[in-house]
Amino acid sequence: MNNFKVILIGNYACDKQVSMNSFLNILALGLKKEGFEFEIWKPIVCFGYFVKNTNKGIGKWFGYLDKYVITTIYFFIKVLIHKLTQVNCVYHICDHSNSIYISLFPLNKILVTCHDVLAIRGALGFKDAYCEASGFGKILQQFILKNLRKNISIAFVSKNTKNQFIALGTNHFQNKYQVIYNGLNADFKKLEIEEVNKLIQKYSSFPTQKYILHVGSNLTRKNRVLLVKMIYELKDNYDGLLCFAGQKPDNHLLQLASDLKVNDRICFIQNPNHELLNLLYNQCDAFIFPSLSEGFGWPIIEAQTCGTPVICSNIEPLPEIGENGVITANPFNEVDFAKSFLLLNDTLFRDNLIQKGIENAQKYTTQKMVNNYINFYKTINQ
Repeated sequence: MNNFKVILIGNYACDKQVSMNSFLNILALGLKKEGFEFEIWKPIVCFGYFVKNTNKGIGKWFGYLDKYVITTIYFFIKVLIHKLTQVNCVYHICDHSNSIYISLFPLNKILVTCHDVLAIRGALGFKDAYCEASGFGKILQQFILKNLRKNISIAFVSKNTKNQFIALGTNHFQNKYQVIYNGLNADFKKLEIEEVNKLIQKYSSFPTQKYILHVGSNLTRKNRVLLVKMIYELKDNYDGLLCFAGQKPDNHLLQLASDLKVNDRICFIQNPNHELLNLLYNQCDAFIFPSLSEGFGWPIIEAQTCGTPVICSNIEPLPEIGENGVITANPFNEVDFAKSFLLLNDTLFRDNLIQKGIENAQKYTTQKMVNNYINFYKTINQ
């Protein structure tokens, strides 16, 4: 039996951070499976109930009141109770954006998972982060960075994220830093042909033609523009569709497709559920991920797990995560991506890439991630 409790600090519910919530949930399930005593603490929702969106406008400020005033008081009281009752805890802040709460906890008992330093670097003026910050956002990111520079334990989701963090001059406590890769946040898998046919009948939105797949949003760093240019470059060398899964393409992207006269070769599936997304990965001719900046790159291992050939940006950490199970290409050159896609016409090359991808994805299991965090907790609690 372990002699300490793990407190998992989650995200503000109204911000609807899907990937961060998934990370928290799979970690909690893993701890439960291993018999660990744990609690989940999340920021209090109070003012957030009165607005539709806490990510913009007045709603953002309502969210700030909840997160930075009410929750600070709430967490302070809970930690004080722990101190008075001498409860032995490790406090795991599951998303570095919540590092604003670090000063509330004993520094020698804190673990923060740093998923990326994109917003921090963007606030400091690094253009390659492709993550612009507002005036208040710059202040907030500086405060987050200041707290992360304290004598605390940090788990980075990639070597690249760790290196970028250290490059900011935050190398004082490197002995307390570890790289712990994310595990799959859902049950992605290769489907049998019978199940594929059944699911295709179930989802009317599934493409009726063969297709190239992208999963993501309209954020500039996701580089959807390159994909539209790539499908134009392929011309008659590929007669399939370009399928965007996730956020509906914005007007800028649709206008570009119209200008290049490829709008009839583009389809989109808005926010597919897990079952449909798994099917899309399974049936696409290739999954293409030309991101300009990432902290980890979950979709790469999702696609590899489904036995799908992957072409991604040659900007780290994507080559680090995909290893030899991906083709990398210049995300500023649509011709490079088009040529990379045509390499898949070689059946032997394609099959070899798929096999390497499947083998690579096996390194990113939830169990491995949970075990690594448990070992880190034990180190902190010594």
